Amino acid sequence: MDRVRIETFLEAFTEHLAGATTIGLLAVADRSGLSRHLMEHPSGTSAEIAEAADLEERYVREILSGLAAAGIVEYDAGSKVFTMPAEHSLFLADETSPYFMGGWLDMIPAVMSQVEGVATATAHGGGVGFEEYGRTMIRGIDRGNAPSQTVFLTKRWLPAVPELAERLEKGARIADVGCGSGTAAILMAKAYPNCQVVGYDVSADSVTVARSRSEDIENVEFHNYSVEEIPTDHPFDLITTFDVIHDLPDPAEGLECIREALKPDGMFLMMEPEASSHLENNLTAAGALLYGISALHCMTQSLAKDGAGLGAAWGRELAEEYAAEAGFGSFQRLDDISNRFSAFYLLEP
Repeated sequence: MDRVRIETFLEAFTEHLAGATTIGLLAVADRSGLSRHLMEHPSGTSAEIAEAADLEERYVREILSGLAAAGIVEYDAGSKVFTMPAEHSLFLADETSPYFMGGWLDMIPAVMSQVEGVATATAHGGGVGFEEYGRTMIRGIDRGNAPSQTVFLTKRWLPAVPELAERLEKGARIADVGCGSGTAAILMAKAYPNCQVVGYDVSADSVTVARSRSEDIENVEFHNYSVEEIPTDHPFDLITTFDVIHDLPDPAEGLECIREALKPDGMFLMMEPEASSHLENNLTAAGALLYGISALHCMTQSLAKDGAGLGAAWGRELAEEYAAEAGFGSFQRLDDISNRFSAFYLLEP
């Protein structure tokens, strides 16, 4: 046995364990209101912070100590003052920030709650259905996607598609497939009042949330439909999907259904995780996160429906192949849209 390799792996594994418990601490800080308090009042001793935030000091001290050890908050030993840097709050507490990643503090606990089910599926086949992850996952997906969509969707992403913004200004039919809790559809309806926007999702709970959010918006509606149920008799000028296609039980059929629901001159804007279709190109921290969330959620919820289990890391090369097989005549990666975690593609019939 190589002693150096043992020590090196021990160090790396300790970092993985610390990362897991740090996510747990951040999830508690998120749910208890501690993170938001630190965004608004970033410095204090544990006693001062606990009193001001109306929290239990012993918990606050332990949580802050762990976050200090992880480099998330700063600690001054002389004054015993903890400080949350404003830049860190952008990721952990400011839900108006495009950097906000608090949705992962819902999604990671939700997927970890289903480890037993994924292990059973690994041994015997099948998968864990989307509904098994509960409303915490729905909340996490919404919180994970909403900040960047709110900041960028109608201001950068859609305008990056040639001639699309002008078309939408005049009025068009838009469908957001896999709309979740409705953020993107509602944003498009508000930004383009001459358009009629329809959101489709297989999750009844998500559609209920979307409808409650849009009661006062006349040009948007939501339906509890799968991609195969999208009507084709009144085709769309624009169809969007945001991190949806890789989750489908039958991604190839899903893409065909989307093409059939488009007008002959329609456009399909597809956002998918930034990845290569080849593992050797994904051997990074971002790749580890992508394969991890895929096995624990994306892939398994597809396999639960006897689906393809395509996985989140299907990658740009395979995406182009699937688009061609679905009958799309044009496939273009939109490199003008810069995003560390997502790739944007324009598909046309």
